[in-house]
Amino acid sequence: MAIYKDEKRGTYYVSVYVELNNGDRKRVLRRGFKSRSEAQRAEAEIILNASMVDPDNPLFSDVLDEYMSWYKKRRKESTVNKLKGTIRLYIRPFFGEKFIQDISRRDVMRFHDFLLEKLAVSTSKGVHKDLSAILNYAIQMEYININVAREVGNIDAKDDATVNFWTLDEFKQFLSVVNNQRYRALFMMLFYSGARIGEILALTWEDIDFKNKIIDINKRYYKNKIDDPKTESSIRKIKMPNHTLNMLSQLKLKTKPKKDYVIFGSFYKPLSHPTVSVQFNKYIKLSKVKRIRIHDFRHSHASYLINNGYDIQIVSKRLGHQKVSTTLDIYAHLYPNKEDEAVTQMEDDFKPAEVIKLPK
Repeated sequence: MAIYKDEKRGTYYVSVYVELNNGDRKRVLRRGFKSRSEAQRAEAEIILNASMVDPDNPLFSDVLDEYMSWYKKRRKESTVNKLKGTIRLYIRPFFGEKFIQDISRRDVMRFHDFLLEKLAVSTSKGVHKDLSAILNYAIQMEYININVAREVGNIDAKDDATVNFWTLDEFKQFLSVVNNQRYRALFMMLFYSGARIGEILALTWEDIDFKNKIIDINKRYYKNKIDDPKTESSIRKIKMPNHTLNMLSQLKLKTKPKKDYVIFGSFYKPLSHPTVSVQFNKYIKLSKVKRIRIHDFRHSHASYLINNGYDIQIVSKRLGHQKVSTTLDIYAHLYPNKEDEAVTQMEDDFKPAEVIKLPK
């Protein structure tokens, strides 16, 4: 019997060694069966078809397992966990039972439709890139000669350019009902820094330079643990206004923490994302302001800077984007159209008296 129960997921899986037609032995693993009888039928089918399995044309599901084993030795844990989720939710269900050499361009195009029914365009494009990377690995392993995902190209669609955010007046309306000192300081930090929620939750008191009005973003709280920042550009120092730092100073005087304690949490343990979300939604309801996500504090900060005339490079730096072009892609539509202003300037180049008279 090669059938086991996955206690964590409540499903069954098959693990069996089969003899290939070239005399090699190969371990075949299949997961996700809802019942033992379903797993038994799958086991019988695997054994029956074993002689037909070509070691040079494995099931895509086996290539995925091989790729993940290679990938996790070369990437940080948070990146590996993200890819695991992508494979489990989207790539394996669609392609898993196909032999890798049988995956066609048509399959990839249908996969695009499958993704767009479930995900935003930008997220779907990211999944396509993951699929293409896996197929590139398969080329290196000499399972296939052509990357059909690359040949088809990424998804030809655009996300809705709408960015949801609060104006300063809306933020003040929200803040007026926040009666908890720690949460009041937390929301002020989010609005006036543009930092990600995980970056703010990971802050310790030694990351705050009250004298120079700077917060040092050098880590994040992710998957219930302190982790490295999302990208190298995420490591940054952000200047902060006095009113927000004064809130932190009052909180510090009240709690008398050690310098390596987190600001928003208890001792070395930050507040959890769900806990913050519950409080955030409670205050939204009380304030009757329009509903946004916590992540939209970043959009609110960007909008605040743009509407006050700050250069896109400043916005990009404060948000921790790797490229200014990323910031422009997201926020270009918030910048006012300067064409009328430019034409007005042109009008001033020549006064009526300076207009040249043409000869008769």
